[in-house]
Amino acid sequence: MTTILDSFKRLSYRPELLRPVQKLGLSSALRRAYFHFAKPANGILETQIAGNPARFFIRTPEELRILESAGGAGGEQRVMELLKDFLRPGDVALDIGANVGLYSVLLARAVGPSGRVFACEPGRLNSQHLTENLELNGLKNVQVFRKALADRSGTAKLYASAVIGNSSLSDSAAGNAPAEEVEVIEGDRLIESENLPTPRAVKIDVEGFEYAVMNGLRRTLEKDACQLVVCEIHPSLLPEGIQPPMVTRFLGACGFDQIQTYARWDGTFHLAAFKPRP
Repeated sequence: MTTILDSFKRLSYRPELLRPVQKLGLSSALRRAYFHFAKPANGILETQIAGNPARFFIRTPEELRILESAGGAGGEQRVMELLKDFLRPGDVALDIGANVGLYSVLLARAVGPSGRVFACEPGRLNSQHLTENLELNGLKNVQVFRKALADRSGTAKLYASAVIGNSSLSDSAAGNAPAEEVEVIEGDRLIESENLPTPRAVKIDVEGFEYAVMNGLRRTLEKDACQLVVCEIHPSLLPEGIQPPMVTRFLGACGFDQIQTYARWDGTFHLAAFKPRP
């Protein structure tokens, strides 16, 4: 049975299968079928994140797919290894769009008990599950903020995105998707009002809202102490008038002079931006 599931898992991540499945509108059915056979019997996924053991509650097909990417199935492995190698014990990291905690757990392990992680996740259920997963892993160095970072403060609609298991503030993700109203705040304002230290590394995964998040975090990104930004770019979800090169130029203006990109099969890509070593 295990061999069959492993084969199904590898097959279900192949671009040549996923593209026609998405066009035919069968993605949801495929996820449910996979979840039926692959979900952990006790509801807890035992996995590895960049070589470190981790545990997560699994409640839905979407959560299973997101958290399986810890093993590299979804193209996350290079970015997770990069963050693990970059961070040192005692560092500070900011996880924007933390979802249910895949990267928060990775960052918390990397910075160790003497370091700190600030995780921003506005969704009601996701933020609850994030907190529960941190507790499951015995991590006490992560502070969760149920807020979305943006280029303004107030409230906004958070849409359930067509991207598996994630949500977005971008109107491009709206369609007929259900939405909840969430608090939004500029990242700089959050850091200053909460008297948070400048993060050495920032991870951003906000399904098309990347540019707005960076604009609201500009003063922080410009500081010498902020040395790395890792961001997932979703070109199809970017607001009208915003193109991926604008994100790259913005980071360059903030002092990040070395930018690497890692393309994925679905048109999205990861961006890693470094500043010169002090």
